[in-house]
Amino acid sequence: MIKAVNLCKTFGKIKAVDNVNLEINQGEVICIIGPSGSGKSTLIRCLHGLETPESGELYIDDKKIDFSKNNSKELSKIGFVFQSFNLFPHKTVLENLTLGPIKAFGVSQKDAEETGRKLLARVGLADKENSYPSQLSGGQKQRVAIARALCQNPEAILFDEPTSALDPEMIGEVLNVMKELADEGMTLAVVTHEMGFAKKVATRVIFVDSGKIVEEGTPDQIFENPQSPRLKEFLSQIIHM
Repeated sequence: MIKAVNLCKTFGKIKAVDNVNLEINQGEVICIIGPSGSGKSTLIRCLHGLETPESGELYIDDKKIDFSKNNSKELSKIGFVFQSFNLFPHKTVLENLTLGPIKAFGVSQKDAEETGRKLLARVGLADKENSYPSQLSGGQKQRVAIARALCQNPEAILFDEPTSALDPEMIGEVLNVMKELADEGMTLAVVTHEMGFAKKVATRVIFVDSGKIVEEGTPDQIFENPQSPRLKEFLSQIIHM
């Protein structure tokens, strides 16, 4: 579904994404882990065209993305959930969900609102359609952001550290929604520090360091039998092994 070939992205002298090759197949739940500053978020932003790589190739459903052109049709197949929600503060919850489908895809307001209400119910926020983001908790904002991503009927959703801006007690409500999506067969790629989620939900875990994929495998392989010294060091600092 998503394929990156020799993808590179630099910021000054820093190689944020360094010659990465990655395939994400339909129905997979990929968790991307690694230390802060390792390039995880830049990688996932490159996979959605939010960052333009200097070199390498990106394919969505076997169609090569030409970064010099408008790729909205191909990239609209992929939803994106930001770390900091990125909701419009002056729009109601329902308006945040319907704006994209109406403006970008020509969906009628009636149909967009009907879909939006169904998705708000799906993430447990049916009673918040007329609220504004400032009236919501962090966990509720992120669930609205997930519903907004679902409004474009994506084939896959990319998550950039979706719980890192949340208070601890709100993390569970967001992870539960994500787990439900995974259980329903949605393709997910998640940059996360939530190792419990990666262990339980991921079909594949990818460890990134210094812009490179150092190791990848099943959760059991990564967490119970790490091979690279760098991954062993990383896990020893965050997990009591």
